[in-house]
Amino acid sequence: MSHFTKIDRANIIDTNAFIAACQELGLTGVSQNVEIKDYYGKMMKVDVAIKVGKYHLALKKNENGTYDMIADWWGVRGAGLPEKFKNCFSDADVQDMLLKHTTKNTIVNKYKKLGFRANVTEDAEQNLQVELVRF
Repeated sequence: MSHFTKIDRANIIDTNAFIAACQELGLTGVSQNVEIKDYYGKMMKVDVAIKVGKYHLALKKNENGTYDMIADWWGVRGAGLPEKFKNCFSDADVQDMLLKHTTKNTIVNKYKKLGFRANVTEDAEQNLQVELVRF
């Protein structure tokens, strides 16, 4: 069934980290402060939107100041995700991949500001490891 679904557990705090994560994973077409629509034409105003086919992955700020990830997952999944998502077999897998890379970018961004260099590696199972080194 096609409709917007909000991922509350996302708790994203850094929109730039989300945008960077999407770009790393092969998703481009960033828009900010736009309206997106689902399969049925329902519109929703969001803070950040990443184009996936004719659908969007989006962030919308919630009442506690973090961002929820929102998408018409049926449309996003059917739009043909980039190669980096080849091992994602469900909506939850796609969401986990996005959250994992967003978290990595949030950590790297935060610690760069504190004077650290981040060495990031990813293994064949797509596990990420972040090593922080003080300058």
